[in-house]
Amino acid sequence: MLPGGLTAFHAVVEAGSIRRASVLMGVVPSSVSRQIALLERQIGTALLERSSGGVTLTHAGKLVAGYARSAILDFDSLRADLDDLRGSRRRLIKIAMVESIVSGGPMQAVQAFRQRFDSVTFQMNIVPAPVVIDLVKRGACDIGIAFCAAPDLDITHISSLHEPIVLVVQPSHPLADRPAVSLADIAQYPLALPDEHYGFRQMFDRACHTSGMHIEPALSANGFEAIRDFVRSGAGIGVLPYRAIAREQHIGHLLSLTIDEPLLRETTIEIVVRKRRLARVVRLFADELVRAISAWN
Repeated sequence: MLPGGLTAFHAVVEAGSIRRASVLMGVVPSSVSRQIALLERQIGTALLERSSGGVTLTHAGKLVAGYARSAILDFDSLRADLDDLRGSRRRLIKIAMVESIVSGGPMQAVQAFRQRFDSVTFQMNIVPAPVVIDLVKRGACDIGIAFCAAPDLDITHISSLHEPIVLVVQPSHPLADRPAVSLADIAQYPLALPDEHYGFRQMFDRACHTSGMHIEPALSANGFEAIRDFVRSGAGIGVLPYRAIAREQHIGHLLSLTIDEPLLRETTIEIVVRKRRLARVVRLFADELVRAISAWN
């Protein structure tokens, strides 16, 4: 068991106040205060600045908060492995992922994994790529699947998988028999794009700018299904990451075409975890996830 003062301090950091932390821990506020005061005496410096509005971390408090988060996450992973050894395999695995990957492997990984470990359950959170990284860094999820994740000292990249940004067309579209299309080809047809909050939309706009082009979309949407429906209906063409239309391509409803722009051909999906001790069951599922997503190439 971790020291009570460290656990209480972590709870206060997460909750933002001693009172809220005491509610979450199921103890009175004075007990939380005493444990933190003991921790401060042991360390030899103040960790919190208390006020009527809550608490603020001192510089030392920020250092200890990072250590406490890592220690508690490592302890939880160790406890999961000990439960595994004792035959108690029940475990919740939390995954944060970008929308494009939802139908491109994760569900197949869950299905395959639960055939081996039927007591393991999953929670999936679909969020933008920057949020994926933030959730992984804070330990709010076990595994993240992000789009073009930048290097980060707090993150371990388990795998990087090719995920090109492609043009989406109906099989009967005039561009459908092209091995690749240019931005000039795309500009000739009504186009559906995700809104500017998506990283790959920003990449598409950057590629257009570099080529001296401006392509105004006929439809801008904050969800991929609207873009797929736009193309399926015959209203025009769309731009999405490959795995966002992989299922539709497999059954012949839509086609993906290579866009002849290096910036859009070399993008990746990153499977990431926080730099810490991973529970065995999480490591095993991460391996299953890599296999399942790779199968959609």
